[in-house]
Amino acid sequence: MSVVALAGRRPRTAGTPRVLSSVAAVVTVGVFPVFLVGGLGVQLRHDLGFGAALLGVGAAGFFGVASLSSRTMGWLVEKIGARLGMRLGALGSSACLFGMAAAPDAPWLIGLLWVAGLPNSLAQPASNLLIAQGIPARRRGMGFGVKQSSIPAATLLAGIAVPSIALTVGWRWVFVIAALLGLLAAAGVPRLPDAERSDSRAGGARSAASARGALLLIAISGGLGSAAANALGAFVTTTAVEVGFSQAAAGLVLSLGSAAGLCIRLLAGVLADRREPNLVRVITAMLLVGSLGFGLMAVDSPAVLLIGVAVGFGAGWAWPGLLNFAVAKIAPDRVASATSFTQTGVYLGGSLGPLLFGVFAEHAGLAVAWLAAGAAAIVAGVLLLFVRR
Repeated sequence: MSVVALAGRRPRTAGTPRVLSSVAAVVTVGVFPVFLVGGLGVQLRHDLGFGAALLGVGAAGFFGVASLSSRTMGWLVEKIGARLGMRLGALGSSACLFGMAAAPDAPWLIGLLWVAGLPNSLAQPASNLLIAQGIPARRRGMGFGVKQSSIPAATLLAGIAVPSIALTVGWRWVFVIAALLGLLAAAGVPRLPDAERSDSRAGGARSAASARGALLLIAISGGLGSAAANALGAFVTTTAVEVGFSQAAAGLVLSLGSAAGLCIRLLAGVLADRREPNLVRVITAMLLVGSLGFGLMAVDSPAVLLIGVAVGFGAGWAWPGLLNFAVAKIAPDRVASATSFTQTGVYLGGSLGPLLFGVFAEHAGLAVAWLAAGAAAIVAGVLLLFVRR
């Protein structure tokens, strides 16, 4: 299935606002399981009795399953279409969230968290395909920005849920409400009147071999960047409590960082449409600046932590929308397949990152873990410098 409009034709769409709102809802629900577990980590660890290492194992399993299934899900989306792929993804995530709400112990919760990686890996390429099919080319940077803003939106909502729901009526209700939102998201996926057919000229002058090399480097770099960034959603609240914030305030710290990341992702997408910068170089700069934020989170100071969280979310975890946009430009006639390939690296990093972070935190302390995350972001940024050489 292709995603490129015929030359001289404007794409027929269900309306850009509806496409964007549907993509945002489905992607948010897809990552709710892992980021709700991270945001509610203090309450879950208290009630179900597990430590930071097991929290890391849970997040690692979610992204690990997504990594293993990403290529298959990208192929499936090319066969069944964006709409059905998004609906199945949202329904699967909703089912997992209902199950997590009823978790009697840690193994149940962690097991369902791992299973939730499957519907998420289906929803991601399906959403990318819907953006490419349903949004005009001049607005696709914004489209990918909105899609990836759904991820910090999920962590923002997770942070807000701590004082407003988890500490009042209980953490189980957070998962129930998230599951209900998943059902609504599945029902709201729009139908596109006509999916555009392929234009063989869409790939430009870039050769297939060159494209594969670029995608491989992007996948590796994305994996390292994701390894660093995914620790934010899983361990910010734990770190905030460690440096002196209350449980309620720690949830708000997560919300602060998520809001910063959300705004920067949206802004980056809009600017990418208007100014058409070198997307890979912009991502490099964001990763390097973000590494400073990770380093600041190693400092045992509430004020410094706030700055580090804002920089970490606002730069070190604000690049995924630009990355998907760059991949869509490299392989415009196979967006779902190409983004599922690079997403495999992103998921693999997202899997190993929280796992290694949890091990570092358990045995060497949170400060060492955050410094390691910063180092991974630096390496990711440097690797991207070689993408177009």
